[in-house]
Amino acid sequence: MNEAILDRVQAPFSAWQRDIIFEKKKYSTGKDEGAVQQAQVLTRQKKLEAAVSSGPKALGRYLRTKLELGADETIGAPIFPRPKLTPGEYLNPPVLLEAELSGAWADDISPKWGSRAVFWLLCHIEWIEQERLGGASDLNEALMAGPSSGGIEGRTRNFLRRTGGLPVVRGKTSVFSDCTLARAWWRHRLAEEIADATDNEVPAATAHRVLHANRPAWERLVMLSLRRLTVINHPRARAAIVRELAERLRMYGAIDQQQVLAIAVSLARLGLRNSLDHVGTETLAWAAASARRPSA
Repeated sequence: MNEAILDRVQAPFSAWQRDIIFEKKKYSTGKDEGAVQQAQVLTRQKKLEAAVSSGPKALGRYLRTKLELGADETIGAPIFPRPKLTPGEYLNPPVLLEAELSGAWADDISPKWGSRAVFWLLCHIEWIEQERLGGASDLNEALMAGPSSGGIEGRTRNFLRRTGGLPVVRGKTSVFSDCTLARAWWRHRLAEEIADATDNEVPAATAHRVLHANRPAWERLVMLSLRRLTVINHPRARAAIVRELAERLRMYGAIDQQQVLAIAVSLARLGLRNSLDHVGTETLAWAAASARRPSA
């Protein structure tokens, strides 16, 4: 995949996401006008649902149209390492499957591409057309199904989140936390970085297992890294967080997002007073462990 195709489809991608979900705050406060606009959104959502129900080829055509791609235009997604994933594997890939998928794409995806929701949607189009996610019933279960209380609005948002992320609502964190395959790629990549930062004291497999252990904890780490405590993006700080979480996982059998927050805040305070390039490993470990709660 080249940069030109990514840049070309960005605008239609964003417009499509905005047009296919209903947000009251962006519509007129007038009751009648709002009802008309909601009906228009519902029509668009039904077209997406019909495309999913019609199978891989129809869904591929639908998505290509929305991104203004030619019917036979080559996308060039990374090669999918398995003939097919079941809906369960797609929605909740175990850690070994995550490592297999993301390891196969290690040389084909840059962080710049991997942080863009539209990149992952482009990949999904090609993988869907190749039937890597199965047929119509599999696609519905993998891409749209969820709590019945969400209705078609909820199913539509599931589709958008899972196939790339929903940045028009959730911002930059969505691609890292909501898109299943993007999440897998990022966790594996960061695990490799942590192994490098610790001279393999924390092996990549261990780091990946920690990052995979609790999805809310992963989402909190992403949100803090992107929005609040960017100092923890330093490889040594991130490694200290994961090292401490690995210890808690060993001791208590579980980790949670509150623990991630406490450790990250402690390390961020250290980073504000010192250059993390020159802080010793023991000091980093002490800062991370100092946030440990007796009840953790």
